[in-house]
This record gives sequence, C-alpha cells and structure tokens, in this order.
Amino acid sequence: MQSEIHSFILWEKARSQLKKTIKDLEAKFEILEILEIFWPKNKFAQNLKRFYGTTLTDPQKKEAVCGNGSFLLIIVSDKNPIHGKRKTSIGSQIVNTNIYDQKMQIRRILGSEYIIHSSIHQKEANHDFTLLLGKNIEQLKKELKKPWNNKIEEKHIDLFGNKWENPNQIFLVLNSIVNYVILRNFEQMPNELITTKHKDIDLLVENQWELPYILNMIKADSNNVGFSPFIKIGNNEIKLDVKYVGDRYYDEKWSKDILQNRVLSENGVYTPSNEDHFFTLLYHVVVHKKEIIPQYIEKLYSIAPKFIHDNYEKNNFNEFKNLEIILEKYMRQKGYRHTNSIEYRFKHNEIIRIFNVMIFTIKHEGWNFLFRAIKSKIKRIIK
Repeated sequence: MQSEIHSFILWEKARSQLKKTIKDLEAKFEILEILEIFWPKNKFAQNLKRFYGTTLTDPQKKEAVCGNGSFLLIIVSDKNPIHGKRKTSIGSQIVNTNIYDQKMQIRRILGSEYIIHSSIHQKEANHDFTLLLGKNIEQLKKELKKPWNNKIEEKHIDLFGNKWENPNQIFLVLNSIVNYVILRNFEQMPNELITTKHKDIDLLVENQWELPYILNMIKADSNNVGFSPFIKIGNNEIKLDVKYVGDRYYDEKWSKDILQNRVLSENGVYTPSNEDHFFTLLYHVVVHKKEIIPQYIEKLYSIAPKFIHDNYEKNNFNEFKNLEIILEKYMRQKGYRHTNSIEYRFKHNEIIRIFNVMIFTIKHEGWNFLFRAIKSKIKRIIK
C-alpha cells in the first residue's frame, strides 16, 4: 500500500510534552520535518476560523485554550496506512486509523482535545498543508524525500490565502482541497482571469460550506461571521457565483455526475466533461436565461457533440424550440429532472432542505448572518 503523509499540530499550550510526543510519533511513523510556525498574533483567531471552518464556532475561545504563540507542525509519513471507520466531530468517517488513534492517545496524555490537531485522511492532510504552507501533498512528497534532520525550522508566515497575489494561488487551493468544476467561461483561466472583462467564476462544488473559509471569503464582525461573494486578487475583485449539489440549480443527480466526470484542463483547472459542458450550457440558456443569447449560441454550436451536428445545422441553434427539444431528449435519456417542478421539489424535500440549511447557518454562523443572508436573497430576487 502507498505511504501517506499527515500533519500533527501542537498548539502553543501542547508544547510542554514535545519530547514525549516526538518519541511516540517516531515509534510508529517516520518524521519528515518539524516546523515552528509563527502567525501574526492579531490574526490568530481569524486564522483559526479559516483553518477549522464550520467545525469551529468560537475562535476566541479556541485561541484562549490553545494559545496564540508559535506552534509546531510535525509532518509524518505512515508507510503502512490502515483505513477504517471512526467516530469524529462531524460524524462517522473513513480515516487512517493509525493516525487517528495516535492523535487520540496524545490527547489523553495531554489531558485536552483542543491543543493538538492532526489530519485523519488525505483530504484533510491536503487541506492542512495547503493552508499552512501553500503546498499540497504531491509537492511536499517531492521536497521531503529524506528523514527529519532533528532540527526545528522557524517559519514566520501567515495562513496561505489571507492575501491572494495571483490566480494560480487560488487554483492551487481549489485543486488541492475542493471538489469543484468551473461551469462556464473557463478557457482563459487562470492565466487571464484578472485581465479579462469577465471577472467572475461560476463554480459548482460538492460542499458549499467549506468554500468561504478556504478561499478567505470571510468577513468577520465581532463574533459574527458573514461571507463575501468576492475574492480579492491584488487590487482586483473576482466575483464567485457558487452552486452546490442539492441547491436546485441543476438536478442533484446531474450535479453529482458533473463532479464525478470532471476533467483537468491543460491550464490546470477542473472543468466539466465535453458532454456536460454542452448540456449544462444548453440548460443555462433554455431554463435559466429563457432566451437566445448570441455568444452562448456560438459557443453551443462550437462544442456540440457530433450527434447534435449530424441532426442540426448552425441556424437551427437560433430557434429556441430546437434548443428545448435537444435538451428535453437528453434529460429524459439521463433521467435528469427539472428542479422547478412540483414533483422534483416534493421528492427532494425542498422545505426540509431549507429548514436544515437555516439550522446549520444559525448553529455555525449565528442569527445575524442568517438575517443578512435572507435580506441579500430577497434583494437578488427583486433585482
């Protein structure tokens, strides 16, 4: 089985047991590197909020418990990973049980579950390394080919992404952490994102809640947290139009298929497959826009599958009825439903979904954020 690399973080108040912790880790894993990381103290709570995301409801309390001084990042290699189910703070998950069990043992020794953190699967390890160091697992594997030299290197750095300098940094984070696709207008990304007039990104993601923290879309006001629809790259504001599985933008089954079939473009961004690109854009024109849009019609014909070209001339794409026929035939074949139908809303428990979203929002972000979100939604509907 292929080895895995994982993170162990000893926050400031866990460092009293450093020697014993290192000894325990060395007995089971290979230590590749230990870094002492210094975050700006005035940003510590905000960094904790970004790092832990929705699982951290009170960053100020976390800061008080774990300390805001320098902390240690221990990078280990598990050469014989074992995967199994464990109960975590967000429910039962498939984890690396070697890493998970070791973390829990260290927590018992330290007498606190809050002053030590570790990744428990490769997705979380990618999250941790990318936000802490601006490097994903594959990059670290190439760099850390030798065992630890028993020296602790100091790093005075901020959490990666607190200030975006270029679009490539955005997509390093997205590619390393998020299951996403860019639905449209991705041909010039990321290289020309900030130089074109089309400065927005239409994203479909699996989990909408993690994105604002990962991309630093958080706007903190006292203990309340809101999300901005923009990310700032240098002096440029880039708008994110985020769709997610189950939001009724596309059929839930279709959204899952789009993410399952995604492809990595030559420019290093995840896009829909050719088939999904054509039919999601067609759906966007027919269902979302409900009108013929010249630039979209040109695009549709240029990317249409061969079986479409075999049956329709270019001028047929200017007839809205023809577009409806093509779309409806495809959706029937795939078993995709229109999300605005009463049947779809009933089968997908729309009221329950909205209720669950409200409860989640109140629990993790507070009433004020919920009221602002509702107000913003009403404004968008009116507009």
